[in-house]
Amino acid sequence: MAVNVNVTVTSNIHEALADATKRLLRGEDKAAERLLALAIPVTPLGDTGHLRGSGDVVRATDPEEGSAVTFSQPQAARLHEHPEYSFTEPGTGGKYLERSALSNKAELGAIIGKEVRS
Repeated sequence: MAVNVNVTVTSNIHEALADATKRLLRGEDKAAERLLALAIPVTPLGDTGHLRGSGDVVRATDPEEGSAVTFSQPQAARLHEHPEYSFTEPGTGGKYLERSALSNKAELGAIIGKEVRS
């Protein structure tokens, strides 16, 4: 008496990976939105007074590149990269985006982690 058994193994690993990637991208976007909110109060007004309003989040499309926080006013990079300038509004200054990211890295990482685990 012979017994033949056919076993088919299916995997949804590709679906699981796609879902995890979506969650990671969503987390990166939420962390970037939070970073922008944290940076606005310490961002100088700039030459025209419009620098703070020019902040935006570029959504993540690739988990390795992540999201980006940008300021579109022409003076944004100059003011960010020169903390030695004399800023008139207390609490503002150069490296406004970098300082916000570094001083809140645990919170930003937790935002991403929460989305990945959801």
